[in-house]
Amino acid sequence: MQQMSLGASEPASSWYEAVQPAWPPQATRAQGLEQLAAFSSKAGRAYQTHRNSDLGSGRHGHVSLLSPFLRHRLIDENDVLSRVLAEHSQSEAFKFVQEVFWRSYWKGWLEQRRLLWPEYQQQLPRIFQRATQNRRESNDYTAAVNGATHIPVFNEWCEELIRTGYLHNHARMWFASIWIFTLKLPWQLGADFFVRHLIDGDPASNTLGWRWVAGLHTAGKSYLATAKNIRTCAQARLAGRSDHELGLNKLATATFNLPEHLSAKALQKTEIRWPAPETADVTGYRENHGRTALLLTEEDLSWMPSQQPQGVVALSASPRSVIASSSRLVSRFTESAIHDGLQRFTRHYAAAGLPCAEPALDDETLVQWLVEHRMDAVVCAYAPIGPTRLRLRALRNRLACKGISLRMQMRDYDRLVWPHASRGFFQLGKRIPEFLDIMRLGV
Repeated sequence: MQQMSLGASEPASSWYEAVQPAWPPQATRAQGLEQLAAFSSKAGRAYQTHRNSDLGSGRHGHVSLLSPFLRHRLIDENDVLSRVLAEHSQSEAFKFVQEVFWRSYWKGWLEQRRLLWPEYQQQLPRIFQRATQNRRESNDYTAAVNGATHIPVFNEWCEELIRTGYLHNHARMWFASIWIFTLKLPWQLGADFFVRHLIDGDPASNTLGWRWVAGLHTAGKSYLATAKNIRTCAQARLAGRSDHELGLNKLATATFNLPEHLSAKALQKTEIRWPAPETADVTGYRENHGRTALLLTEEDLSWMPSQQPQGVVALSASPRSVIASSSRLVSRFTESAIHDGLQRFTRHYAAAGLPCAEPALDDETLVQWLVEHRMDAVVCAYAPIGPTRLRLRALRNRLACKGISLRMQMRDYDRLVWPHASRGFFQLGKRIPEFLDIMRLGV
C-alpha cells in the first residue's frame, strides 16, 4: 500500500479499455524513464479524473505505474516531478504531484519513528504463531492469502496481487479494510502479505498504510470498504455482477477500534540522525579516509557520490519479511534492479578502470571483497528505515572491526521534505509549492 486516496470518481467510458504497459516491467532505469515519458502527458486533468478507477488486471494504464521504479530509486522524485511539471502547470498536475509527496510523507514519518518498524518486525513471528494456532483464524488466514474467502471480489484482488505483483491503490485500501474489519485478521499479517507480493512493496508506505486503514496511524480514523464505493470506482472490473455474486453483501458495515500492540517508545517521535547531505563539500575526504568504495543498495540505485570512488560494489537484496520469503516476482524484480544499477555504475566508471564486484554480494562476501581491495571506507546513499537499514547497521560494526568505515549521504530532496512529515500529511502538503520553488520546478 502506498498512499491513501479517498476521492471517488466514475471513469469515463473512453477509459474502460485503458491498457497498462507490459507488466511486470523491466527493472531498469531506462525502463523507468520510458514509462515516465509515456505517462507524463496524462499526469494532469486526466490523472485527477481517473486515478481512483480500478478497471481490472492489466488495465491500469490511467495511473503512472512508476511505483516499482521509485521504490528502488531507479528513477527518483526529481526525475518524475521535473518531467511532469515541464508539461503541466502545478494546478493541473496538483493531484499527481501530491501523490509523489505522499510517498515522501510516509518515509519521513517513519524515519521520525525509527523504533516503530523494528518493533513491528519483532512482533510478527509471535502474531503469526498465535494466528496459526487458532483454528478459526488459521483457516481464515489461509483462505485470505490463497484467494479462497467467501468474498469473490476480494479473491480476485488476491489473485491479481499474487500473479502480477501489483494492485491499484484503491484496491489496496479495500483489500486491507476487508482483511481487518470483515475477515477480522491481524493487520500485521496483511501488511506482511502485501510487502512480500507487491513489486513496489515499501516498509514505510506499506506498514503505515495498513495502520491508517486500521485506525492506528490517525487515532480513531479508520477506513471502511463499502459496496457503494467499490461499485463507484471499480464498476468496469465488476462486469455487472450483483452484490451477492461479488460478496459485497457480506462486507462489514462498521469499523471497530483495534488495540495498539506497539509500545509507547516505538510510537514516540525520535530525531532524525542527519548524515551529510549529498551536496556536502567532501574535499579532502579521500586524503583523510583513504580508498573509498561506492556501495549500492536496493534502496537507491541512481544516487551518485560527489567524489569518484575507488571501487563499486552492491549489497544483495534484503529479505522483506521475517516470517516468509518474498514472491518470485518481487525477488526477480529487486535482484534485476540491483543488477541494472551495478551495470550502469560499472559502465560510468569504466574509463577509470575501477574494480567492480559482480554480482551483488551478501554481507560476508562484501566484507571480504572490501578487505581484498584494500578499501578504507564505504559510502552509500542513505537507506531509510527498513530491512536494508538494519543490515547496514550490522555491516557497519563488522567493517569497523576491519578498520573500514561506512557512511551514508542523504539526498537533498529527503532533507528538504522529511522534517515536515512529523504529524499529518496536511502539514507537509501545504508546503508543496514551497518545495517545488526550492527545487526550481514548475516555475
